[in-house]
Amino acid sequence: MMMIDTELRASPIHGIGVFLTEHVKAGDLIWRFDNRIDRVFADHELTVMPERLQQFLRTYSTLHGDLKLWVLCGDNGRHFNHSDSPNTRSLGIAFGDDVAAMDLEPGTELTSDYRTICDAIRSEGVEFSQPHFDSISSSPLMSAAPISSR
Repeated sequence: MMMIDTELRASPIHGIGVFLTEHVKAGDLIWRFDNRIDRVFADHELTVMPERLQQFLRTYSTLHGDLKLWVLCGDNGRHFNHSDSPNTRSLGIAFGDDVAAMDLEPGTELTSDYRTICDAIRSEGVEFSQPHFDSISSSPLMSAAPISSR
């Protein structure tokens, strides 16, 4: 669940992004898992879902490989875009808190390094090209849409 005020806007990075509407200081909590809004799916559950639903969950969820669980953010958190120099830092895979990596001003797009938040990204060996992710559009786990930081 997003712990700060944000809004969705068109992103210069890719598609839709999450933008701050308030000042955030380095170290401030940005996102924390909350089962009242964020959903968890077992990997085996995805295999019996309709293909369109599987694709949505693999695009907008983060995978915790050891637990074989996918976490879908129920709010703006699923629209974080990737950056090789993210302005947030995740303290764990899928369920870890995200904190601001630096002071951030209102209007800043929140970014994360997908390789640090999702085991599916690491296991697929996805390469990112900036500013758009055309190189991942053929991945079996993702479309060109962003995978969530939360």
